[in-house]
Amino acid sequence: MQKRTPTAKTNRALHEEIAEQIRADIARSNLASGDKLGTELELAARYGVSRSTIRQALISLENAGLIERLHGRGTFVADKRASRHQRDYNIHIIVPYLTTSFTGRIVMGAQEVLFKTGYTVSVSATNNSTETEAEYIRKIIEQGSPGVIIHATESRYYNPALFQLQQEGIPLVMTRHYRFMDVSYVEANNYQGGYDATEYLIKLGHRSIGLVSKPPGFLTSLNDRIQGFRDAMSDYGLVVKREMMFTDLRDYRYVYTEDRTKEHEQQVLNDLKAFLLRSPQMTAVICLNDFIAADVARAARCVGRRIGEDLSIMGFDNIGLSANLDPPITTVNCPTYDIGKEAAKALLYLMEKGPQQRIHKTMPMELVLRESCVPPRTQALREYSL
Repeated sequence: MQKRTPTAKTNRALHEEIAEQIRADIARSNLASGDKLGTELELAARYGVSRSTIRQALISLENAGLIERLHGRGTFVADKRASRHQRDYNIHIIVPYLTTSFTGRIVMGAQEVLFKTGYTVSVSATNNSTETEAEYIRKIIEQGSPGVIIHATESRYYNPALFQLQQEGIPLVMTRHYRFMDVSYVEANNYQGGYDATEYLIKLGHRSIGLVSKPPGFLTSLNDRIQGFRDAMSDYGLVVKREMMFTDLRDYRYVYTEDRTKEHEQQVLNDLKAFLLRSPQMTAVICLNDFIAADVARAARCVGRRIGEDLSIMGFDNIGLSANLDPPITTVNCPTYDIGKEAAKALLYLMEKGPQQRIHKTMPMELVLRESCVPPRTQALREYSL
């Protein structure tokens, strides 16, 4: 095979031209089924194009049944007797819910990348049930899959099915992972988000800062946000007061859904009112998701606190709700769409290099400043008098 030479401009994409050259070279060289063409790097060098271009060309040839790509081994001329339908080009994505923009945007980001590389996507929602999550995983193991992306279901215990998925050698990337599980993941830098949120409030002049969260369990996201809060307070010489830490809010509603009973809603409101009443000196509170921030704002009004005046509220995740409250809630944006894209890229890498590889990537979070966070009233009065 000859190195690619410049060709006249056509309306075809470069990867389509390269695919046609490879097809012609296979025929010209009388290569038989099972003959090796080379790795992606070797073929990219041979044809003088980028690795992404050669990958797209190979995917189109694989879809046409002309070649086979074996992970960790290279690219081979396909057995012409094999059917296209015998090979699996469907990536599985498992999420807790599909009804909100949070996980929906993760899925959309992943789809954008996977579709461009010739794969289809199947999305399954667990309704936040570890049993349903385990059943999906069992079916994937039985039927086989080139790769899986999972946003782990919240629970009090690890789901052992995830470890079985790894043991079966199926490439796996998580967008919310277990702290002590050796797995590839792409997720938000929750520690940095917690630290930056706390530091912002400190720089506004707040010293009595509280925090509200559901029980963090063993998933990394809430634990990292809490640790970021603790470290920022420590770095600025501030004490984390126990009465201002409410980390076991019995809120069974998740960031992905608004469903809950009237009785449960009233219980959450009562718990938050009690929290605010026992900490009258608290001038700011960080809420580890935007739904909690909305509930704290409601509870604050019930006990006579004024949001954006004598109590500042910081949310997390930047879901649509946060911008539509009165006042709009300052929050920490979670880059869900980019997480989905990077998770898909990581999965493609594992599918090529082998599932034993590990990718650990965090995406930066950013503050979204709105009207719910202001300097504490004493600080504001002092500045006004100056």
